[in-house]
Amino acid sequence: MTKLYRITPVDKKSIEFVIECVQKLEDDDYRSFTATFLYRWGQGFRELDNPVSRWEAESDDGVSCSPQIGWGSELDDLISVWVDYDGDWTDEEREEIEAYCEGEQDDEEGRWGEAWLFDGDHDYEIEYDEIVVRGPVKIDLVDDDNYNVVIEENVQLEE
Repeated sequence: MTKLYRITPVDKKSIEFVIECVQKLEDDDYRSFTATFLYRWGQGFRELDNPVSRWEAESDDGVSCSPQIGWGSELDDLISVWVDYDGDWTDEEREEIEAYCEGEQDDEEGRWGEAWLFDGDHDYEIEYDEIVVRGPVKIDLVDDDNYNVVIEENVQLEE
């Protein structure tokens, strides 16, 4: 049995999927943008060797979780999207990225949002992605091998 920590927000509108994308330019320089998708509900997971500390759970930064761990984030009810840019971007480029991220535009396969960032036809590479659960949080110990099997509820936070 593989055990994981499942971290869920106690309050609505407290979970984010953050995706940082980079684009290599012709002069071997880079520019990037970070798209943040705010959801009403969802969950994040951590391995046992990476427990959530009390400081983390109570900080404004939230609890960072890898989307590659666990049963999936089960993000539900997208309520907001914002994009931050690093480097030189034209207004037209910003508008196009934001339209795809916000779902105002989709590609020929019907992709927008996170699906477009991961699988769309563009020159951006995913540099980093994370699930951020904003406190207060609930932490359960779960069985990674058996979906929705909770071993222990309300696990105490590390100091």
